[in-house]
Amino acid sequence: MLKNTNLLLVDDNHALRSMLAFSLELAGYPVFEAESRLEALDVLQSQKIQIVLLDMGMPPHQYTPEEGLAVLDWLTAHQPEVNVLVLTGQEEENISYLALKKGAFDFLEKPVSVDALLAAIKRAHLFSQQKKKLKQEEGIQTIQIEMSLGQGVKEIRNQAEQKLITQVLADTEFNVHETARRLGLKRENVYYLIKKYGLQRADVSVSTEKKS
Repeated sequence: MLKNTNLLLVDDNHALRSMLAFSLELAGYPVFEAESRLEALDVLQSQKIQIVLLDMGMPPHQYTPEEGLAVLDWLTAHQPEVNVLVLTGQEEENISYLALKKGAFDFLEKPVSVDALLAAIKRAHLFSQQKKKLKQEEGIQTIQIEMSLGQGVKEIRNQAEQKLITQVLADTEFNVHETARRLGLKRENVYYLIKKYGLQRADVSVSTEKKS
């Protein structure tokens, strides 16, 4: 039981969402709910979420993975430390491929049992804890980059640079001095990167006011 692990359950099926939320709360997890991409982003920007359980098909495009992929894109850009478990109901192979390509941690086929869901949540939590341990004990920062063989070196470097600065800013709650220290940069260089990629406090972390 991981009581300090906040879950966000995103699904437009109210009955299924309520049933899963009830089961997860019985298991001891704090659960936030959303039925659309916009509601999901509101929760992600106002609460500290560790794991997202994401249905890919939501209005106004409930028959395609478009809305779910948009949530994954936002998380990759703004909160890459959040693990996503994708819930697939149709076209499992194609949707799971797209979701994993966009950075999802794992996928589960609907209808999903509570036991399978709890096991997946525990795996995602353990993965996050080991990443934190690597970062704290060995100074290792992992980032995920999408690249094709035809991409230029500059484009790949910029993508890695943006993801790295975003992750470290999130880790430090947008503390520029600490970010500069961890990256071995001058503060003016960090300010330059923040401006270069248009980063804002709300984009990379929950505000300190929400946590106090």
